[in-house]
Amino acid sequence: MPELLHTRAVGLVGRGGAAAALEGLLRAERLVTVAGPGGVGKSALAAEVVRRMRPEPWSAKGTADLATLDIPGLVPHALARALHIDGDAVPQLPALAAAIGRRPVLLVVDTCERQAAECAATLLHLVQACPELRVLATSRVPLDTPVTFPLPPLTPGGAARLLRTAARALGAPEDPDPEPVRRVCAALGGLPLALRIAAGQLKHHDADDLLSLIGRPEHLLDLPAPMPGLPHRLRTLRASLRWSQRLCPPGERLLWARASVFTGPFTLSDTVTVCADDRLPADELARAFEGLAAHFLFTPEPSSPGAFRMTAATRAYGRHLLERLGEDAEFRRRCLVHCLRNAASSPP
Repeated sequence: MPELLHTRAVGLVGRGGAAAALEGLLRAERLVTVAGPGGVGKSALAAEVVRRMRPEPWSAKGTADLATLDIPGLVPHALARALHIDGDAVPQLPALAAAIGRRPVLLVVDTCERQAAECAATLLHLVQACPELRVLATSRVPLDTPVTFPLPPLTPGGAARLLRTAARALGAPEDPDPEPVRRVCAALGGLPLALRIAAGQLKHHDADDLLSLIGRPEHLLDLPAPMPGLPHRLRTLRASLRWSQRLCPPGERLLWARASVFTGPFTLSDTVTVCADDRLPADELARAFEGLAAHFLFTPEPSSPGAFRMTAATRAYGRHLLERLGEDAEFRRRCLVHCLRNAASSPP
């Protein structure tokens, strides 16, 4: 397996239960997709499961990272190369299935989101044709396959453990106090990439200073991840969110930008009131809302059924998009009017 996946699995914190559950699911189902937002730790979790299963007598095993695969139709070729299956030409899917045959094979397919439809069709064909093949896929969007393992951000306790563990590993002079840690983890939404970036700042700042940094999320977007070897799309939160933006069709990008004016939880009804217009009619907005939720860019608010929110970084990136559109003042005004009307109609 590539060294990158191994490196990202080292020091996995707060995911022991998820790793055990995912391993059990892969043994039962043979094709499982780990789905979640960028930076949530999908590849690291996949690497941990591979580590646990590696000692078994596999005939072949390999990892295909599809991040740079731009040409449709080449997914079978990438999988064949990962499994060291030779061919004089680009392997067709039936030929790849025949080469795998009935051998016990473990295959990880990382970063499927750019070729989601082709990945789903290819992997379904392979597991149906190859009875001993097990495939673990990762994607920022759920694939159209029967079994998805959604990977949410860390719980508050897991996030605090990761922040402290990463800070110590990166040379922080002292263990941060619990209350600032709790507030940092809440502000970052429990996202492991964001937490590791924050931990890197604790070598030079105390936890209160870190809270001030997070209070300027535009600055947070460009802080570097203190993990050598990460792909470019994960070196900063801005790079990770730009990657997600490119997966979104125009309506979703526009709603992401406009919904960034909400500073707290919001509902579909709120976004229709504030964000809909001739460019983004209500029916198209509803589809975009569903798409952004599927991309994990709108996340459910546990304390308010039907409500969603954005993390500080996701919202800051949306504000950047809104400013580039020249719509910032207009939609902040619309949001303020909406909030004042809600406050006026609420019972005392």
